[in-house]
Amino acid sequence: MSISSEVLTKAIGHKIKDIYGRDFGFIIHVYTEIDGSVTGIEISQGTKFSTIEPGMLKVDGDTIVILPDWKAEALRLLNLIEKIRKRQKALEELFNKQEIPKSSYDDMKRKLDSELLKLREDQSKLRAKLKSRLNEIEDQLAQLDKATISLKMSYIASEIPEGSYKSSIEVLRQAKDSYTAERDDIKKTLDRLDSADKESMDIKPPTSITSPPSTQSSSPEPPKSEIPLPIPVKVINTL
Repeated sequence: MSISSEVLTKAIGHKIKDIYGRDFGFIIHVYTEIDGSVTGIEISQGTKFSTIEPGMLKVDGDTIVILPDWKAEALRLLNLIEKIRKRQKALEELFNKQEIPKSSYDDMKRKLDSELLKLREDQSKLRAKLKSRLNEIEDQLAQLDKATISLKMSYIASEIPEGSYKSSIEVLRQAKDSYTAERDDIKKTLDRLDSADKESMDIKPPTSITSPPSTQSSSPEPPKSEIPLPIPVKVINTL
């Protein structure tokens, strides 16, 4: 469900987080049409400014959070694939009930197959993006573990004060939790994309009904014996 322009306008100038609790930036402006529909949101991330799609934002309780670009794209693809799958199922049902002619069936099937092919190309690109993001997250988690171990060693060796240690270790903990949550979310998304591929239907025309073959033509001939039959001999009594 899209967020109304009124709600987004009230958030202008406020900080926004991503769905994993990380600071993302500030909402600077909301682009709208005359009818009030939102066409884009201007976001500030330090010295970087960018316009994001409305579908990348969602309301979480009383706050607005932003979806990663890969998740917004995955939700879009999965929603479209589900729609095509339902239409394929409906088309198959209508054709099997002989409620539509074969010409209409072929035309509609061709269009659905073409749309599904385009979505599968987008799926392939998205999978590559997700795997690349997984590698980035694994690198970050390794870096966080390295920093955590070094920080604990310095604290135990009394090289840094307790207050500084607690502040730093909390930052590292939150970062690890957020990266772990995103990693798990990506893996689940990859599984959903795989499941969507398996559920896509290959529509086949209904089997034509034919009358059963006659019993005489279908009855197999008894196999001929390969053993020669005995020659009958008639015995005449002459006594």
